Amino acid sequence: MSYDSLAAYYDALVKDEEATAAWLDYTRRYLEPCSLLELACGSGEISIALAEAGYTVDATDLSPAMIQAAQEKPHPDAVTFRVMDMLDMQTALSVEGIVCYCDSLNYLTSLDQVGQFMDQAAELLEPHGVLLFDMHTPQRLEEFAEEYIEEGMLEDTPYQWTILSDEDRIYQHFAFWTSEGLKEEHHVQTVFDPLAVLQRMEAAGFEVEIMTDFTQLGIQPGEKLFYAGRKKA
Repeated sequence: MSYDSLAAYYDALVKDEEATAAWLDYTRRYLEPCSLLELACGSGEISIALAEAGYTVDATDLSPAMIQAAQEKPHPDAVTFRVMDMLDMQTALSVEGIVCYCDSLNYLTSLDQVGQFMDQAAELLEPHGVLLFDMHTPQRLEEFAEEYIEEGMLEDTPYQWTILSDEDRIYQHFAFWTSEGLKEEHHVQTVFDPLAVLQRMEAAGFEVEIMTDFTQLGIQPGEKLFYAGRKKA
């Protein structure tokens, strides 16, 4: 999972202004404009929206190609982009909020890594700071038990995007038939038991609220679970 080939087509595949607005509203629910560390920022759409809304955003991603794509977009001075691994968080100062959106935490491969992530986030947050992220619900495994296939054109480039689940994993394959030849990427995500994630958050010192699909309180059937953790003083 590198996003090296996908970066050039990422926005054309998944850019959604309504979803970006929903992420901004979700952030505002828990955090007034403040200093934010954003993990897995991708092409920077949410990062830029947050900065335009008054947040100071340190936007990070593991993929240099995605960071380059984000940096090339017009953006306020209140957002900066840099390469960083979410399992090796580094900031000069503590922050008031940490956000990691768009099921990016599902790229972690084990509950041990989830616990490691929670511990690092708690260490970087100021007292009463807030951690916000989302993950796939278990129902996503059922949804993709039968392979999803999407095919089309991105400008002049034919592409295929497939998604298939197996046990607790979701496998995504991207293929782009470019003028330079076939470019492919394979992504693997792990779907975690939400109660196990909750336990890791509480063990790291967070008071937790969970929502389903932006609007439903608690753990409900749906596509995404939204976790809001406030660091105890």
